[in-house]
Amino acid sequence: MGGRIRVLLLSTVLMCSMLAGCFGDDDSGEKNLIDLVVHYDATNGTIQQSFIGGSQISFTGVTFSFDFARTTSDYGLETFTLDPGDGRPVISIDASESANIDVEYQIHGMYTVILAATDINDNTANQTVMLRVEHSIEWSEANSADPDTMEINTTPGNEASSPKQVIVDSVVENPSIFGTPGSPVTVTWKLTDTDSNSKGTSTQQIPDGQSGTWDFDLNFPDLGIHDLTVTIDQGNDRVNINHVVDILYEQEESSPNPFESNDETEEDNSESE
Repeated sequence: MGGRIRVLLLSTVLMCSMLAGCFGDDDSGEKNLIDLVVHYDATNGTIQQSFIGGSQISFTGVTFSFDFARTTSDYGLETFTLDPGDGRPVISIDASESANIDVEYQIHGMYTVILAATDINDNTANQTVMLRVEHSIEWSEANSADPDTMEINTTPGNEASSPKQVIVDSVVENPSIFGTPGSPVTVTWKLTDTDSNSKGTSTQQIPDGQSGTWDFDLNFPDLGIHDLTVTIDQGNDRVNINHVVDILYEQEESSPNPFESNDETEEDNSESE
């Protein structure tokens, strides 16, 4: 009887060892089939827009570049993709033809971009990158007796973000006319929100040949169209106007991940020594 018990115990131990070995092999075999490595030099940028006399003369969006060239897979890579995070379709490229994806933004906002690689067996690896896109607008008018209204759209390109600040830097000049004595002008700046509520105002008298300035910060603006106006309250002289308006966001973007070659790494190491 004792011998039979010992045999049963030994069989049980051997079986448990075999099962444990199997389970251990499964755990040790778990690994990422795709090693997703993406390099990108920048994660923030500013849209540049210019107006003269109320007409747009230039517009430059922000383009970000993503390099998947150092992504590897246990199997052949099939596609690289980028979800812009603003409702546009996913950008997809054939991994055998290219490893670079560029994406342009023409509306300010904070964008959560999803980068992904897929192999021929439909295995996928992905990562997210947060991008910050701000907007700077230059507005100029010359020799104006009835200045135009500048519209400022604070609505971002996605619903998950809102601007932190609208910064107004405005200069109104009362230019001298050669050979003709001029007079002072009184002007009023005003910024109103989407419901025509005043968010800030300033009135100044500007002597002939001089300029007046208004610097104003609007924190956490409502979303929608804001109007920046300049009115001539008193005086017959015409004025020159230059507005610079910046729409800014919290600096919550991801850190850049630039590619560093071996030469650059060795140079950095030598400098540190």
